[in-house]
Amino acid sequence: MEKPNATAIVFDDHLLFADSFAALIERLNLFSDVHTLNDKRELTQFLIKHPKTPVYLFLDYYLKNENGLMLINEIKRLNRQLRIIIMSSTLSPAVVTNILDYKPHGFISKSSGFDTILQCLETITHRHQYICPIISKIVDHRDNTKKISFTSRELEILQHFAKGLSIAHTAEKTYLSKHTIVAHRRNMMAKVNVNSITELLSYAREQELI
Repeated sequence: MEKPNATAIVFDDHLLFADSFAALIERLNLFSDVHTLNDKRELTQFLIKHPKTPVYLFLDYYLKNENGLMLINEIKRLNRQLRIIIMSSTLSPAVVTNILDYKPHGFISKSSGFDTILQCLETITHRHQYICPIISKIVDHRDNTKKISFTSRELEILQHFAKGLSIAHTAEKTYLSKHTIVAHRRNMMAKVNVNSITELLSYAREQELI
């Protein structure tokens, strides 16, 4: 890796995995520091305090109250040196597609081995996106005719709806007007051919989007 002064952050709400993975990448001796975090506020504060530090963020997709993609929009503007590597155990083509829509620097299956981590870091260092073989296989065999594509903004709104937020509160959280939120909701319902927000959220959960 070209930047030995880089910091690694493992963001995962499963502490045993986070600590074990952090210990593993410490053995690579490619990072000046390795941290494990599971609180969004701590992560944003770290990035605000270190805006010019090269940071490799190993981000879990499945978090306690939301998926990891919602963090990407919030944090990537805080550190221009931030490189995001999504880590997930998902085998769902819909989830894989939506993760890739966020254009992470790397995408690693949690079933991957040690060599995959090294390949990922090497590829990212040369400014290329890395997708591990397990995820690549899912991409190659997905049925694009069945793909329902939600935009990153729509996924963000879905997360707020899933938490029970009203249209007004969702508008406040996303800095959009209530009319725009209603329009997004209508478009999402039309995409999956449902007639209520309950059915929309049920679809999203079945597809592991929320």
